[in-house]
Amino acid sequence: MSNINNGQQMTGPGNAEPGRKKPMSMGWGIGLSMGAVWFATHCGGGFATGNQEVNFYVKFGWYSVFLPIIAMILLGWGHRNALVLAKDHKAYNYKAYANVLYHPYEKQFGIIFEFGNLMLIACAVSTAIAGAGSLLQSTMGLNYGIGITSVGFVTLLLTIFGGGLIIKALNFKTYFLIPTLGLLAYLGIEAGALQWQNFIATKETFGTGFGEAVWLMLIYVGFQSFTAMPMLSAAQNIKTTKECNWFMFFGTLFNGVFLLLVCLMLLGFAPGSVKQTLPVYYVTTHLGIDWLKVLYSLILFVALLGSGVALTFAAVARFESVIKPEGMFESLRVRRIFVSFVTIAICTGISIFGLTNIVVKGYGSVGYIGLFFVLIPEIIVGTIKIRNNARKRKEMGIDEEAL
Repeated sequence: MSNINNGQQMTGPGNAEPGRKKPMSMGWGIGLSMGAVWFATHCGGGFATGNQEVNFYVKFGWYSVFLPIIAMILLGWGHRNALVLAKDHKAYNYKAYANVLYHPYEKQFGIIFEFGNLMLIACAVSTAIAGAGSLLQSTMGLNYGIGITSVGFVTLLLTIFGGGLIIKALNFKTYFLIPTLGLLAYLGIEAGALQWQNFIATKETFGTGFGEAVWLMLIYVGFQSFTAMPMLSAAQNIKTTKECNWFMFFGTLFNGVFLLLVCLMLLGFAPGSVKQTLPVYYVTTHLGIDWLKVLYSLILFVALLGSGVALTFAAVARFESVIKPEGMFESLRVRRIFVSFVTIAICTGISIFGLTNIVVKGYGSVGYIGLFFVLIPEIIVGTIKIRNNARKRKEMGIDEEAL
């Protein structure tokens, strides 16, 4: 078997034989499970505040009825190609994947890729702290500065002292967040039906142009393109390109429909919802269902806290080996505490600027990097490499469907 891409081996099923009859397997099960991973990654605490949806879609009026679907199709295409490349080259971490995608220019573009990934972590942790601080301000009247400081401190404690049980419990946040947000979307769409239907009928754009709306959609897809990274480590069970195609189908369906539903809900309460830091919470205050408002607030707070902890751990995993184990840093635990403290201190400082500024300017900056250095290369360069890999497998007599 020949080697390609700077010594990285293109792989295929070892037991495949030319002419062997293909099994009756569609591979949709793996595609469905991976699509669910993408869905859970996308629909986190930052998404659930509604701030992202408002600033990238809803503020453009009726364009938010169809642009979310187009965005998820483009993102699904990029993610699909990322998983195919990961499968072909067994590149199950972001560094190995970057080497595959950018070869033979991995040294030049790999730095930009990693910078964008680190920026996304910083923005995501800052969003979690700022979102939680804004929620405490809205629900309890707590001063925003005190709120973000308290959330940052709690996040640091959970990162340092949180046992496996606490971390696992926080990981279950998605199972509660998505149904709650789904129920809110259903009730909100129903309650605001006359409003969003009127916006669609009159093609109301709130004074914005179509070109600006499309550009912000592309920026959203750009920073979301980095969400392929967590899926790479979970992609080791993928064996065929067909499974990746099913992933694109299910993932695009789940994410596109859910994003559209939340946008419709918020459009039904526009223009008031567009001016809010926590647009979804704003909707809960107008539905008149107190228990649902309390439930959403509690789950959102836990989700934001969980996102902050998980992403801080990602920063720790990236930098704990960079610090030289000398002096006080000889202990691995000390190195981890130091990285956690620096990460949360920086992100708490960023959160002072407020959730909306982080979403618009922070994620917007990451979006430029993701659009031009991740999504476009995945769609153009990735497609070319995938076709070349498929051709080489065919020349070597490998039938990836014969498992």
